Amino acid sequence: MPATGGDIDGTFFLQVLDLVAYPIFVKDRSFRFVFLNRALCQMVGHPHAAMLGKTDYDFFPREEADCFRTKDIEMFESGREVVVDEEAITDASGTRHVLATIKAPLRDATGAITHLVGVIHDITRLKQAEEALRGALDRKERLAVVGRLAGGVAHEIRNPLAAIRAAGQVLARPGARDDMLAVAKIIEEEVGRANRIIGDLIDYLRVRPPSRRPVAAGYLVAQALGGQSVPYGVRVETDLPDLPDALLDPEQVQVALSNLLRNALEAMGDHGTLRITTQLEATKIVVRVSDTGPGLSQEARARLFEPLMTTKAHGLGLGLVTARTLIENQGGALRHVEGEGARGATFEVTLPTCKGS
Repeated sequence: MPATGGDIDGTFFLQVLDLVAYPIFVKDRSFRFVFLNRALCQMVGHPHAAMLGKTDYDFFPREEADCFRTKDIEMFESGREVVVDEEAITDASGTRHVLATIKAPLRDATGAITHLVGVIHDITRLKQAEEALRGALDRKERLAVVGRLAGGVAHEIRNPLAAIRAAGQVLARPGARDDMLAVAKIIEEEVGRANRIIGDLIDYLRVRPPSRRPVAAGYLVAQALGGQSVPYGVRVETDLPDLPDALLDPEQVQVALSNLLRNALEAMGDHGTLRITTQLEATKIVVRVSDTGPGLSQEARARLFEPLMTTKAHGLGLGLVTARTLIENQGGALRHVEGEGARGATFEVTLPTCKGS
């Protein structure tokens, strides 16, 4: 460090920090702000005088303040610098920013940690540019698939409609009242299949940026499972312990889990065991969906996440690729896990927790 004149004191350095373009703050061990520079106050939209001596909970939504406090505690307890690659903050006007933050310990002459020093890089524009580029690439790929989808959609929708038409003719035939229940069941099944095909196509073509918030993974699994039609001969086993909340878009993840559960149930038919588990691994939540169906061939595994790849007699093969896109949209991952035996399939979903954000 270059020598400084003897007339330069702490006030001088505070004035320098106040002019630094990056937001900077200092908290004491009670997590109260004891220093905030001008850039930070401008970013969050709260006056310096109002924030001094207060905590995150006085200015930011609780879920965000919880995330900040978790990282603050980690720094004080570990005594080491904590790097937060990405976290959200909502300013006074309601605008959300994406931040990369470094939190470092400040020690006294005895080596005891007295304060936390935070330096922030607002990466909102960078993340927006990344999402715009990712969206453009995704749209290009999806548009390339649309042409191939057209023929498949026409074929798959035409068959259910033909069945519905034939069923209607049977219902209208004089003296056919004994057949009505069976025919009504055919109508219900075929209409449902048509709706699922259309829904899969819409989900694939309309993947929007995620709207993340803390949600219990067990709740999402329960919601997705509750929306399934489970055959009488299929046993459902769950192991859903209380875990930290995941930080994600609940609607998108529920669609992804529903696709996985539906695939597992369809693979087993009327008999088998569906097992769903959740567990915490480091700062990630892992959801596993397993079935006791016939399993996947080597060829199917090699092309598992390709659009239009399906082992079913009916369908467009978009369920898995849409599920992976939606999970990756949260900063998570979806993969097929090799089972111990020849039968069955297991898929593993990894989701970020609030603590790991």
